[in-house]
Amino acid sequence: MKAKAFLAAGLIAAAVAGCSSPDSGSSSGPSKHKGLFKGFDLKSLTAAPPPVIRQPVLPELLKPCRGHVLVPALGMIFVARGANPPDEGKFMREEYLSAPYRIIPPQARISPEQNPVRLNVELDSYGRIVGLYCG
Repeated sequence: MKAKAFLAAGLIAAAVAGCSSPDSGSSSGPSKHKGLFKGFDLKSLTAAPPPVIRQPVLPELLKPCRGHVLVPALGMIFVARGANPPDEGKFMREEYLSAPYRIIPPQARISPEQNPVRLNVELDSYGRIVGLYCG
């Protein structure tokens, strides 16, 4: 059993060593592995897990606050007003929202007052939209 683990560790070390590129001194873009993992982006190793939508979102329940048009934005990255959008992936800018709305970051305490025409946009810890509701 130990021999198999040792052999597997050796194969992984050899594969990783073969992935280095001779032009690794340039910093003109994201690192890409050559060889065994051709085209594999190192940034994807630390990529965020898939978004977990807080609850089922029914478009007909979002009509009073005009949120029904934002249902396709679930899972997208939220870009605050004036911030730069991400280099890749889908995103939605705050400028696309019409007042009244409230952005709710993760673990935020929210006030108990209700406004049936206000759209609440919930974000996860990665800045993605995971919930939409009126109130």
